Amino acid sequence: MLSLFRLKRSLLLLVPLALLACTSDDPPTSETETETEGESGDGDGDPGDGDPGDGDGDPGDGDGEPGDGDGEPGELVQVSGDAFAFGPGGMVAGATVTILELPDQQTTTDRDGHFVFEALPAGAAATFVFDRPGYPRIHTKTFTLPEQGSVERVTFQAPDDSVFAALAQIVGIVPDPEACQIASTVTRVGKSLYDEGAHGEAGATVTISPSLPADHGPIYFNESVIPQLDLTETSDDGGVLYTNVPPGTYVLSASKDGVVFEDVTVQCDPDVLVNPSPPYGLQALP
Repeated sequence: MLSLFRLKRSLLLLVPLALLACTSDDPPTSETETETEGESGDGDGDPGDGDPGDGDGDPGDGDGEPGDGDGEPGELVQVSGDAFAFGPGGMVAGATVTILELPDQQTTTDRDGHFVFEALPAGAAATFVFDRPGYPRIHTKTFTLPEQGSVERVTFQAPDDSVFAALAQIVGIVPDPEACQIASTVTRVGKSLYDEGAHGEAGATVTISPSLPADHGPIYFNESVIPQLDLTETSDDGGVLYTNVPPGTYVLSASKDGVVFEDVTVQCDPDVLVNPSPPYGLQALP
């Protein structure tokens, strides 16, 4: 059992973990961000002007090669986003961002934490990957890129190694290097990391498919951004966690009477933090 001093210290370290409860100020605008013609959300008809629905989140609609979709052969789309740090520091500069399904594609976050892929194949599956020394490797959800237009506000939530270790200690696990950790936020309509305050949709339950034994989760976070093992549904924080998940492809789903949520497909690789974060996590739809 932790001493009182160590427990308080761990809890203080946990507070910045918007890993499961996204609370951050608006990030600075990147000097390198490129405006594109038309509004975001020109993809599959899901809602959002730069919010959820620029891709439908269902992997495998394209095989990663240009022209797999219904658009013109070789049509390309732009994808941009930001890497958020937990706690002091704001944004994460100098991180390498790659794409699991398109390994030749690579970019780097600028001084504002912003990144851009100028030309990705329309219709391709794309899981964005964050790498930087001192941080765990992070996966987003698996997107299906739209047939035209752009995808904006793809986000990473990046705890450094010390914060990640504190989270593991608080939830009482030893991270298995042969497994992944999966975190997300069940988010209210229209909310994202770019908004202030809590973003969660309270009173929702989360399931994972294929199913896992109960000791893997879900673990819900309370309103104070603390994982609470006896909770059976989300709080206003919205955070949820599955621990030491065997490698594979999983679908996260949220449910609540009267609310429809976007399902999230994720790729769990060994020794990775999978974090489909707002506005591309378990997002409530209008």
